[in-house]
Amino acid sequence: MHLIPGRSGKPSVRRTDTFTGEVWADPISGGDPVVNLVAFAPRARTYWHRHDGGQLIVATHGSGFVVRQDGLGGPVRAGQSVWTPAGEVHWHGAGPDSLLTQTAYSFGPTEWLDEVSDEEYERAVREASW
Repeated sequence: MHLIPGRSGKPSVRRTDTFTGEVWADPISGGDPVVNLVAFAPRARTYWHRHDGGQLIVATHGSGFVVRQDGLGGPVRAGQSVWTPAGEVHWHGAGPDSLLTQTAYSFGPTEWLDEVSDEEYERAVREASW
């Protein structure tokens, strides 16, 4: 048996350079995969990005979105998991009226792209079938 601590002992980090809104992360593992517990305030979200080896997102509280560059994707709620394959451009974040907490497992390097515009975010909200 190998017990894995719930946190790395490092302080929570406010994410600003590649996130819109109030986003905090607790690093769990800096290896491969990189594992972070991430908390998004309502409407907060990542920038567009992709992972060389893919990303597994496990929603643990609240609700939000995971959306691909082609617009596919949609709402995600606590208890759901989303796999984004290697190289797939996407964003994820909280819904307009809910926090979203998630555990994110990122495989390989992450390439950060452009900010998700308010128009792109609002499109996801309009198209959501809650």
